Amino acid sequence: MNKKQFQRVAKIGLPTVLAVVIAYFLLKEIDIQEIPKTLSRLSIKALLIGFACYCLLVLAKALRFRALLNLDSNIHQIFPILALHTFWGNILPMRTGDVSYVYLMQRRQKVDATQGIASLLVASLMDLVLLIGLVVATAWLLRAELRDTFSGTVLYITPLLMAGVLIVGMVFVYIAPNLCVRLTKKCAVPLLRLQKRPLTWAVNKGLTVIQELTGFQSNRRFLEVWGYSVICLAIRFGFQCYLVTEMGVDIPMVEVLFALAFTNVFNLLPVQTIGNFGTTEFPFVWLLNHFGTSVETATVTGFSLHILILLYCLPLGVYGFFRKQKEQ
Repeated sequence: MNKKQFQRVAKIGLPTVLAVVIAYFLLKEIDIQEIPKTLSRLSIKALLIGFACYCLLVLAKALRFRALLNLDSNIHQIFPILALHTFWGNILPMRTGDVSYVYLMQRRQKVDATQGIASLLVASLMDLVLLIGLVVATAWLLRAELRDTFSGTVLYITPLLMAGVLIVGMVFVYIAPNLCVRLTKKCAVPLLRLQKRPLTWAVNKGLTVIQELTGFQSNRRFLEVWGYSVICLAIRFGFQCYLVTEMGVDIPMVEVLFALAFTNVFNLLPVQTIGNFGTTEFPFVWLLNHFGTSVETATVTGFSLHILILLYCLPLGVYGFFRKQKEQ
């Protein structure tokens, strides 16, 4: 087995093993039958509302990427791409599902692969800023419960500084694009001279992100992308909290919201397992257990919510696939 083959096997094998191990330790703490019992409490109305919200989330993502890439295409052409990307993003490990977005944007919208990768990175940075804000806001509401575990520096100062640096950087790039590009290229020259492959790749992608941010030509487009990002955040957490409420689980919603926000920050990193099992539930269960929810209740809630999201993304993936086949 050569190096490339080993890397391919490792990308699939390691996340699979990790998913099995984490899921095993979580599931052994509960009665598996509690998951279908919890799901059965959801009415048909609640399930349909949840699915409708999930479709709205994908639509908001499609609108955001259309604005981000400044595409003239009809939203009906962009939606299937994001539907299929959402499906693969929930199934494939290590954020490899993002490849589907880059491939389909390149094939069907003639978006350069590098520009597609850059748009994903920019969107992720915007999501990170908003998620940090949500984590800090919910942490403040739960400050009494978190006081003995996390310091104020960890909960508020460090996250806000990170978000502030990201926001200032984005605004600076938008206000003075040419100056920012020149400064960035100047700083990148010493790193590129090292001719280290991973470092060179990272630096070049960083330069592309900067150039992508400088592509905003109007205040309207800049604010439009941020507006869609806020809408995505509101829909994503709103419908998940709604589903948890409809499950009849006795967990305060502010605690659920904090756990979901923290889990989403964690999952922006390329650490996902196949199906995202384990890496999604572990931080969610750990935080809810810290607030006093039993491990069993937190685990059942986490897995039930996760299963619902996978069921929701399945028809969207099928739609995106067949719409793709039809348009080829």
